[in-house]
Amino acid sequence: MSSLNLKGLARLVIVAGLSVGLSACFRPLYGPTASGETLQTVLSSIEVPELKWPDAQARVGHYIRSEVIYALNGSGQDLPKRYVLALSLSQTLQSPIVDTVTGRAQTATIAGTLTYTLTAKDGSKTVTTGTVTSYTTYERFPQRFATVRAARDAEIRLAKALADQVKTRLAMELATAS
Repeated sequence: MSSLNLKGLARLVIVAGLSVGLSACFRPLYGPTASGETLQTVLSSIEVPELKWPDAQARVGHYIRSEVIYALNGSGQDLPKRYVLALSLSQTLQSPIVDTVTGRAQTATIAGTLTYTLTAKDGSKTVTTGTVTSYTTYERFPQRFATVRAARDAEIRLAKALADQVKTRLAMELATAS
């Protein structure tokens, strides 16, 4: 009986030792960066310039830029900018379900792919580039204005999802690079 307790105790000591040893390998994402600054301060130092979107993407582009700015610096503090974030959007609209009687689409899916490039403010170094993708759906109604409003709500949801993905990826990159 005592040999079973010793084996169990030995296993517990081994597991505890490995856990303590591996705990230093993990670093919280929103903890201090490698330079010692808080990640929120580093993210707040990213400038998102006004972009000239194509006419078909102007509204969604405005939503995306606003959501990215809010995601990076929701505090509203005006900190000195060290980075510039360039954005490029491609968007498609699909109608997967069509009513066979009326021939009208009943739903629509907006697919958005946002490509971003983070560079130093002076343009000397590209910090990171990447692409994020998201989809949102909405119902189409016989009432025209209800469909227009549902489409805009879907565009806003798409912008929030893309902005959240961009923020997470920039945070991962800047947590180790700064």
